[in-house]
Amino acid sequence: MKTQAEIKTFAQIVHQYYLESTFDKSDVKDWLGELECEFVEITQHKVVFSYFDDWFPTRMTVYKSGRVKVETDLDEFP
Repeated sequence: MKTQAEIKTFAQIVHQYYLESTFDKSDVKDWLGELECEFVEITQHKVVFSYFDDWFPTRMTVYKSGRVKVETDLDEFP
């Protein structure tokens, strides 16, 4: 499993490709799946996905601005 920083950087790249229309939603799902992340949502402003950080479900939202929101107190996955 990659570190949170590596996952964030990867997600920012995937989001940029989506914004440039290089990737569609299917491509985003596939690329996030390469890191064992479960795609939740993508918009022009953010990409949201879930993954297991050690034993705990984690949801990460990476915004176009570069801001990142990490949620670890999840009742369900994804």
